[in-house]
Amino acid sequence: MKTNDLVPIHDAARELGTTHLRLLMLVKQGTLAGELCDGEWFLPRHAVEQFRAFGGDSRADLACRATCKAPSCGCKG
Repeated sequence: MKTNDLVPIHDAARELGTTHLRLLMLVKQGTLAGELCDGEWFLPRHAVEQFRAFGGDSRADLACRATCKAPSCGCKG
């Protein structure tokens, strides 16, 4: 993934109106995509946009991941 496709978790939290700790918790739960690089967490831009599209409610994504059978959905990453 290109570096410009990654958003530092603190910047993503500001954009989304939440805390970096909430986003990190979601990453650790596997609900939100993220990667650790040189000791700093980053979120893929598409994950930030998806989170915003759900209104910050990652539970909808989690429910879809748990039950989705549609190969074209994209909820499985």
